[in-house]
Amino acid sequence: MEASRNRARRHGRRDFLTQSAGAALSAAALAGLGFSRNARAAEAVNIGALYPVTGSFAQIGQGCVNAAKLAVQMVNDAGGIKSLGGANLNLIVSDVQSDTTVTRTETDRLITGYKLSAIHGCFASALTLIASEVAERAKVPLLTGSSTDQLNKSRNYTFTPFARASQFAQAQLRIARLVNDKPKVAVVFENTAFGTATSNGLREQAPGEGAEIVLFEPYSAGLTDASPLINKVKASGANMLFPVSYLNDLILIIRAIKQVGLEVAINGGSGGFVIPDFYQNVGNLAEGLLGVAHWNHDIDANAEKVNAAYKQQYGEFLFEYAGGLVAQTFMIADALERAASTDPQKVRDALASLDVSSGYAAMCPGGKVKFGPDGKNIHAHPVGVQWQHADLATVFPKEDARASLLKA
Repeated sequence: MEASRNRARRHGRRDFLTQSAGAALSAAALAGLGFSRNARAAEAVNIGALYPVTGSFAQIGQGCVNAAKLAVQMVNDAGGIKSLGGANLNLIVSDVQSDTTVTRTETDRLITGYKLSAIHGCFASALTLIASEVAERAKVPLLTGSSTDQLNKSRNYTFTPFARASQFAQAQLRIARLVNDKPKVAVVFENTAFGTATSNGLREQAPGEGAEIVLFEPYSAGLTDASPLINKVKASGANMLFPVSYLNDLILIIRAIKQVGLEVAINGGSGGFVIPDFYQNVGNLAEGLLGVAHWNHDIDANAEKVNAAYKQQYGEFLFEYAGGLVAQTFMIADALERAASTDPQKVRDALASLDVSSGYAAMCPGGKVKFGPDGKNIHAHPVGVQWQHADLATVFPKEDARASLLKA
């Protein structure tokens, strides 16, 4: 029943496809973040937002748009871009429909149809690779929570503030050693850019991290029955399973593990594992399960404040991609402030020189953002998370941990 109420709070597709942040936050929520509403007359700054609010990635995409509206309202109610006369950010949202072809056309439509200073999106690696190609040609800066390392090759306008897929793999393997001295790992992964990049990182780094990969099994995203996959895991003799999957596939995998009575430790990585809908669908089966994330809502005081406002508005915690998006919005605002211009080239150059260690723009694991020549945040690293009492707690590494790791 609670899950139904949470889903009912979400907006429909028509509500998402708006050109402004609107009244995304209640007055009480804004007051809790320390902001007040002020009228300004300066011309607004257009920010593009490419997210799938329909299709297979819709659960994550809808939450991202909610977070984008929250973040823009925060910037605007704090006085907007002061170097531009207090200009508001104007969020222009496009539904890319979880489809690569639509992503290409929508990215092009936003860039040619609006005077954009920057774009954020799409989180799903397969979609983000397409969007970044279009943005690169148009020379419009794009920030993204996508983790595929491919984004940092031959790109000059793409910025990735968070951990890369190869870093996720290392974190998963190191957490595995905390659970079992001799991890024998089964890796099952969807055959997309996200799944392939992450799983390859696991296979390459396993020997150096003292883990043995006993099964390395790709599957076509969009499972209808996970039982054959889990039977292979059972036959492999693995004592730990790494499923690299988005939400719907992951739900079927966890249920299949229960159905066949497989006793195996699970590190669900990122993707669908770290969003509230996962727990709402599998319930207590999630308790104690481990994962990795590029952002979590307990990483610092700013994250906790934003999470409280989001939870008040939408009835669930602020998950990885959505929370990271709030930080990205403040990075764009910081770049606009220093550029004192809406010109995308000047904004790109300001992003390239970004160096922050405080405030919402630094709301990342470790609390620092500085981009290298390839657009990677040189301070980025993932955190290990665990489902504890229907919430995600950061448990790894030690310096970022907010709760103790619970062993089965």
